[in-house]
Amino acid sequence: MNRRNFIKGALSGFSFLSSKTLVAKIKNKSISNNLQSSSQRKRARELGIKIGSLEPGLHNAITDIDGIRVGHTTILKGKGKGAVRTGVTVILPNKGCIQEENLFASYFNLNGWGEMTGIAPVEQTGRLKTPIFLTGTYNVGIVYDAAVDYLAKKSKEDSNNIAPPIIAECFDDFLSDTKSRMITKEDVFRAIENARAGPVEEGTVGGGTGMVSFDFKGGIGTSSRIVPLKGIEYTLGVLVMTNTAGRRQLRIDGVPVGKEIKGFELERGKSKSIILIAATDAPLLPFQLKKVAKRVALGLAQTGATSNTGSGDIILAFSTANKIPRNHSGAFRKIRSLNDFWITRLYLATVEATQEAIINALTSARTIVGRDNNTAYGLPLNQVQKIMEKYGKIKE
Repeated sequence: MNRRNFIKGALSGFSFLSSKTLVAKIKNKSISNNLQSSSQRKRARELGIKIGSLEPGLHNAITDIDGIRVGHTTILKGKGKGAVRTGVTVILPNKGCIQEENLFASYFNLNGWGEMTGIAPVEQTGRLKTPIFLTGTYNVGIVYDAAVDYLAKKSKEDSNNIAPPIIAECFDDFLSDTKSRMITKEDVFRAIENARAGPVEEGTVGGGTGMVSFDFKGGIGTSSRIVPLKGIEYTLGVLVMTNTAGRRQLRIDGVPVGKEIKGFELERGKSKSIILIAATDAPLLPFQLKKVAKRVALGLAQTGATSNTGSGDIILAFSTANKIPRNHSGAFRKIRSLNDFWITRLYLATVEATQEAIINALTSARTIVGRDNNTAYGLPLNQVQKIMEKYGKIKE
């Protein structure tokens, strides 16, 4: 099954309102066409948009890094008042048990109006010791409880000695009745069970189900880059949950797309916050991963986002190259580290993959009707292609 059919099959079959009701809500023909084709969303490269100079990995996803798996649980309940459009996304960082084989990691808080739990131990030890969970703001406690249960069950040592799990959030209240907190531990466990390598579902899925970005439907997006260094090919991947910025800010490969799109006005509500996760198989130490995390912010900036007041823009970066045993035996550890003078190409890869991951979230996300019939429109792909052609970024 090819990637497009994989995504289409995963997203088909959802209908929140009858077709007549939907058409009645549409203000013009172009919006109607966008809704009708919402199950046929495309990634940026499928639209002819190629960002940057480095080549993507096989799946152009964070899962191009060996051992990383991504899983989602998408929650779609009710319509009108009380409708729920939320979920959870999990990143499993390595093939084995992350508690028993820790990874080097670091964190960068670009704008701290959001939450990412479990960060103090990462900053103190330079280690990632848990999976990474992405969800809606009011789901954090439920996901945290489920993550603790999962980690305790997986622990081979004293279950009282587990690291605080990493749960990151964005506020999905425009599309979802957040106070109902209609997510369960079983939903979290299901996301873990669903975690796979290979193609990653994007857009209106998992933790990104209720997210709005650049005043269009946002959500989950991912991208990767291959980085040749001294005869070795490393991979750097980024996964985002995007709920940030305003429409007129949106730029794609330098083109002011948001200013040029016609129609599809978001009637009310506002976008804020983005969670960005970067990973690589290059052997980087925590201080180097901190610098990679800062370059993620540069990739975000290239989409036009300016990290507004009230936005929680939080970045975590980790490397799968060194596996650090949990046990404390032995006075010394053998680790590998990339010469810091050779890291610049990884910075370039980070900026490119971050920008493309955010754009993939937008181009993949389908139109969705949520709480109080609030509607977040999928980015109109036909308009985007024409605008990019106008600026010479796509050849007809």
